[in-house]
Amino acid sequence: MSLKKNPERLAWIVLTIAFAIFCFLVLSIPLGIRWYVINATQVHQTSLAAIRGTVQVQEPEADVPFAVTTTKDDVPEGSTITTDATSQAFVEFFEDSTLHLYNKTQVVIQKTQSPRFGLSSKPNTIVLEVTGGRVRIGVAPSLESPLSFQVQSPHAAVELEKDGSYSVEVSSEEFQLTVRDGQAKVMARGKVVELGQGERTTVEIGGEPLGPLPAERDLIVNGDFKEPLTVGWRDYHTQIDPKEVSGKAEILVVGDRQAVRFWRMGKATNHGETGIIQVIDKDVRDFTSLELHISVRLLDQSLPGAGMLSSEFPVMVRLDYKDTYGNDNFWTHGFYFQDPPENWRIIKGEKIPHYVWYPYESPNLMEELGDVKPAVIKSVRVYASGWDYQSMASEVQLLAKE
Repeated sequence: MSLKKNPERLAWIVLTIAFAIFCFLVLSIPLGIRWYVINATQVHQTSLAAIRGTVQVQEPEADVPFAVTTTKDDVPEGSTITTDATSQAFVEFFEDSTLHLYNKTQVVIQKTQSPRFGLSSKPNTIVLEVTGGRVRIGVAPSLESPLSFQVQSPHAAVELEKDGSYSVEVSSEEFQLTVRDGQAKVMARGKVVELGQGERTTVEIGGEPLGPLPAERDLIVNGDFKEPLTVGWRDYHTQIDPKEVSGKAEILVVGDRQAVRFWRMGKATNHGETGIIQVIDKDVRDFTSLELHISVRLLDQSLPGAGMLSSEFPVMVRLDYKDTYGNDNFWTHGFYFQDPPENWRIIKGEKIPHYVWYPYESPNLMEELGDVKPAVIKSVRVYASGWDYQSMASEVQLLAKE
């Protein structure tokens, strides 16, 4: 029987369909509104200040970057911020977290969003990509809404899980995260490392995160001399009289350790200097502690004390750096065993026992050097100088802590 011949049946079908549509709307409209209220977001702009030099900013739709020398309060999501060797930048996000970009650093602000409505339980979200360089991140306390703060790099992904202070360093070979205060989770190649206060991790290219490791780290490569001197170091020798014996630096196995020996023995009576130098080129202005450790052994010394000007020790260590004012500066400490004449002063050095290994630990140079403390470590040099000398050095470390 057709529907035309049975209008009562047709009416029931129409009523049933209408009721189904009504029920669907009754349910879907509130659910849709609820979904929108929960998931709707608003995008925030970011404030940027050039601390020094000129900072480059490239916005997502721009073909070329533009320069910032003072401040810019409307850096949009998706922008790339770049500092060069002479510039630094400070970024403040919408919920008061901060980002300090040091020299030679590039960061992409991928996401800066918050829920549009207060009824939403979704977190504020900040996502950064650090493609290279060094940054300090200050995560603000979550007073009203929770915060999801993520950091991405070519080597690893990071979740900063608590308000605090974090340091991220990215090079072509390695990623490094240090937790000064707070809590973080680092993920790479399926492995997760959780870090707490005073801990760090490193991720080599294509590798897994290591650790947790202590926050203190050694800035010197091959300081135990288990590799050839060509790894990390460059040896050198200078002297006033080219006719006198030349010095040399070489690695020797001495008991349970390997050491570098500085040798110049030939009854010389004019100045000579033999040493090794390592280029560090490291920004340390954000570190709280910087200590130089070294073990030395003095064998022969023909020029007593440290010479007339207190500048010729059978072993001396020298740290070249730029201070916080941007000036070239240096710090030295020397060792001798043969007493000088009474009218020769010893400055920045100490007498140590003859023939024995003597461990030395400097004070915290970030405190010791006061207003002229290091901002950028340029190089570390270990050397012997004077007339005839024979000495050794081992376990050279420049320990930095954030």
